[in-house]
Amino acid sequence: MRTYALGNPADPVDRPTWVDRVDNPYLHGPYTPVVSEVTAVDLEVVHGEIPDDLYGAYMRNGPNPVFEPKGLYHWFDGDGMVHGVYFRNGRASYVRKWIWTRALRAEIARGRAELAGVMGPFDLARVQGPLEQAVNPDYCKDTANTTLTLHNGRLLAQWYNAGRPCALDPLTLETIGEESFGGAIGGTLNAHPKVDPRTGEYIDYDYGDFKPYLDYYVIGADGALKHRARVDLPGPRLPHDTTITRHYTILHDFPLYHDTEVLRRTGHRVVEFHRDTPSRFGVIPRYGTQAQVRWFEFTPGYVLHMVNAWEEGDWIVMDGCFQPDPTIRRDRDEGPLASMLAYLRYRGHLRRWRMNLKTGESSEEQLDDLNVEFCLPDAGLYGVRSRYSYHQRVPTDLQTLAFDALVKYDHESGAREIYEYGPGWFPSEAPFAKSTRGGDEDSGYVVTLATQIADYRSEAWVFDAKRITAGPIAKVRLPARVAAGFHASWFPGRQLWPGAGAPL
Repeated sequence: MRTYALGNPADPVDRPTWVDRVDNPYLHGPYTPVVSEVTAVDLEVVHGEIPDDLYGAYMRNGPNPVFEPKGLYHWFDGDGMVHGVYFRNGRASYVRKWIWTRALRAEIARGRAELAGVMGPFDLARVQGPLEQAVNPDYCKDTANTTLTLHNGRLLAQWYNAGRPCALDPLTLETIGEESFGGAIGGTLNAHPKVDPRTGEYIDYDYGDFKPYLDYYVIGADGALKHRARVDLPGPRLPHDTTITRHYTILHDFPLYHDTEVLRRTGHRVVEFHRDTPSRFGVIPRYGTQAQVRWFEFTPGYVLHMVNAWEEGDWIVMDGCFQPDPTIRRDRDEGPLASMLAYLRYRGHLRRWRMNLKTGESSEEQLDDLNVEFCLPDAGLYGVRSRYSYHQRVPTDLQTLAFDALVKYDHESGAREIYEYGPGWFPSEAPFAKSTRGGDEDSGYVVTLATQIADYRSEAWVFDAKRITAGPIAKVRLPARVAAGFHASWFPGRQLWPGAGAPL
């Protein structure tokens, strides 16, 4: 298994001094956190030209711990930091800022880490009231470091294990504060909401370590609550994504979850794969109730991220990246980090599920065997049929999770195109950016941030979505290193600068 040297000798200033004291591969090499916030304009284009019809912003979230962790560090624990690359008039600017969560503010005030991360142990005594009503961040650090969603003029940062949404200014990336949608949300929300591009509605749900149910929400385009419903489950679950169609939401119930009694007794969340229990999808009308949910059973496994879902008559069709065996196989030689390292060794492929709401029929099929994840369609097509998606190929011979190629799928023909990033490059998730000139579905660009392990330079790469295999048509030098991170989104210029019009 390949590993990388500890430390970051090529960038000795912009890194915390404490990382050398912590032997954890997710704190070194391309994962090394940075210590500065940066704003820069008129970035240098080192290859090609920035297209004049690329108008908007690429934004990516990720972990960037400020203080030495309390206990074992999991990659999901780092304080959220947002990187934004803004494209306009053939030029680019860059901003990166920390997300000032309540957890980070408390640590800054005390000068040290306060809460344990994902691997615990959790201080359940902090919980006020019954554990079954507990909000996860009451006893586990909520870092808002996972996803970014633009809704009602605010950029919302959310956390992997259901956290309190944090609202940011989408142009400056300054933290505004926690988002409760006018008090409608009393606690946390799942990390992967969907904003319907046709209605502007924000659709999401909450779950908890001890709660055998989901709280399902629809928030209007104006930020006000439109609908809420409770959906009971067989027990506490660990779903991750949200999928929508024009009229329905698909809820996820997978047989990968923890033992609540072990958590209650030890303060540790021990996740196991229950291979004799089916995967389930619950289809609920957009404004539906628990009584209206239709559950469909499928092969046991797990899905982190779906590509998209849509309606075809009485059928719901959904594509996503399926893990047929998410068993956490711990390597004893890796010591106390074995569970985290095993959990992040991804094995999965593109799959399709079909569910008939009239007859109850269902089917599923594997669409490819390539090891891929971090899958994105054109976000403007969420909920309706989409033809193309853009994925990251995940190598299987590394100690840590990384991406080594960009993969474009044609969901109609089954064809795929692959661009290999090259030795030493660590890219990020790559969303699609529609051309301001319009055109067919893949008329536009795919954007990513990439860091070279040899000298730690970071660049924004722009691909022509129709010619992925040709490589980047533009590379923009960033003024500072970008550490490896999580999810990225593309936000069109008309949403960021309303009334300004396209720059053409």
